[in-house]
Amino acid sequence: MIAPSVAPRYDRIVSLVFVVLIGLAVILLIDGNPNTLRIVLGGDLPTISISWLLIASLMIITSAGADVLIRSHPQMQHRALPVANLGIARVEIAPAFWMLPSFSVIGSFAFFRLFGQVWQGLAFALALVVAGGLLLAVLIAQHYALDRDPAISRRAQTVLQVIGYFLAFGCFSAIYYTRYRTLYSATLTGATATLLSYGLLAFTPAANRLLLSAVVGLMLAEALWALNYWATSFLIAGAVLLVIFYVAVSLLQHLGAGQVQRRLLVEYGLIGAGLFTVIIYVALR
Repeated sequence: MIAPSVAPRYDRIVSLVFVVLIGLAVILLIDGNPNTLRIVLGGDLPTISISWLLIASLMIITSAGADVLIRSHPQMQHRALPVANLGIARVEIAPAFWMLPSFSVIGSFAFFRLFGQVWQGLAFALALVVAGGLLLAVLIAQHYALDRDPAISRRAQTVLQVIGYFLAFGCFSAIYYTRYRTLYSATLTGATATLLSYGLLAFTPAANRLLLSAVVGLMLAEALWALNYWATSFLIAGAVLLVIFYVAVSLLQHLGAGQVQRRLLVEYGLIGAGLFTVIIYVALR
């Protein structure tokens, strides 16, 4: 008989989401000011606004909160976790469970700020609503993804997969929108794909998840390099990168589970080709 599910600590989850949303609201207000402090590195290096430094700080807070929440789950006692040596103490950490919560914040900020000039207050509100909703859903789903009941765990993992692909689309679209030179945009895309795929592969029984994630990141960086020669909208480019990301991560999940068969390769090949066809058709209309 399967033991009853352990309920998430909703008080801690809601508190973390509330703190993050307050921080994000302040950052959005600062970002909307045209006189915001910006760091000019010179040459063709990207200009860094103080908003991104604040977002990085907010991601650290989010990751720390997600780490505390997930390590309090009873099932985490049976997992081998990396150990951070802080000098005076050695602390177990769960970095795979930082990714989706952190990107719920950065993805919402990066995507909806693109529409700030057109939607103005609506873009501000959407960024907060989407970031809060995704962060809440991710924290709860990560808890239930560790449940001993396979049915509950599978449903929670499916929720995480959907959210992960949604975040990937937002981040890829935002990076392409900048039109940075390939050295910078491909690096950002590769890093984003690596971290997101590492989070999505957290429940895959593979010992080399970080290496597999790096392979996905390299694939997406090369794809972005090719896309930079195509004058298309940032939403179309984001959709193309999402298709590649989806197929690569899905195949790696099946590979880790030992379920890769010829039929599966053909299936994902057809799915990828079909999605590419639809995207190209829409782009050329």
